[in-house]
Amino acid sequence: MTHLEDALSDGFKYHSNLDDFIVRSGISQSSLALLRAAAEQKSAQSGRFSKAPKRYVVRELLASLSEQGPDGDRLVANLITNLVGLPLKDASPKALAAVEALRAKLNSDRSSKQAERAHQKDQREEAERAAHREKERVRVAKQTARDSLRDRFQGLMAEGNAQTRGYLLETFLSDLFEHEGLQPRGSFKLKGEQIDGSFVWRAGTSFLEAKWVKDPVAGADFGAFNYKIEGKSADTRGLFVSVNGYSPEAIQGMNGKGALKFVCIDGAHIMRALLTDGGLPAILERVWRHADETGEAYLPVSAF
Repeated sequence: MTHLEDALSDGFKYHSNLDDFIVRSGISQSSLALLRAAAEQKSAQSGRFSKAPKRYVVRELLASLSEQGPDGDRLVANLITNLVGLPLKDASPKALAAVEALRAKLNSDRSSKQAERAHQKDQREEAERAAHREKERVRVAKQTARDSLRDRFQGLMAEGNAQTRGYLLETFLSDLFEHEGLQPRGSFKLKGEQIDGSFVWRAGTSFLEAKWVKDPVAGADFGAFNYKIEGKSADTRGLFVSVNGYSPEAIQGMNGKGALKFVCIDGAHIMRALLTDGGLPAILERVWRHADETGEAYLPVSAF
């Protein structure tokens, strides 16, 4: 504050010039009157001056602003900015030197703020680039994993042993569910019931029944699967997977027989899940919505 005090105290020839400058910088006339009254009181107590010198007024001003927090800081900044922009023809050498010091400090602060803003901008841009790189890394990793699952599924078609192919299908589906974030559980038994697996869908548990037989499923297994689901909680649902599809009679036999507890998909659904960005969740959402709206457990990919 020393430079500011010197510049204000010795930069103006008359008190009126100083007062005009202070008011133009944002200090009210009423506040200035109080500051002058305080300065006059101190001057009278000193007994040295008939009228308070400008420096007395400036000290009262700066002391008052220092107690006003952010508002005071803003007014101090106004005083400095306005001072360095004035010619100050009547200023003393000391005041001119003080103004030059204020100008240098102001320029230094501006440069520092510009550098800080540039640094913050660089940091934001780097953070955005890092986020983009991470997003791309995750996308590539997910796509690579999906491609690997697709190759595995296609490779299963070459497996000649039906029992081995069925087991491999269960492990493949478990890995697919894991890839899609569906929290799978492998096959398990419950008091004589064999469950091919389960996963989480729509905040509830869905049982899995997986079949890879030569011919389309005729529907004989639907009743047993429905029984497994019915014996659990009201929210338990199911997903029947038959890679080679279903006979028309099987699907028609399910329609119109009460509330659906499970839906059906086939190998075409799985391939679509492995080839599209939406993956399996988008397909399940589509199939379940169709079931909710129509009561039909099966929506072929050709109808998507």
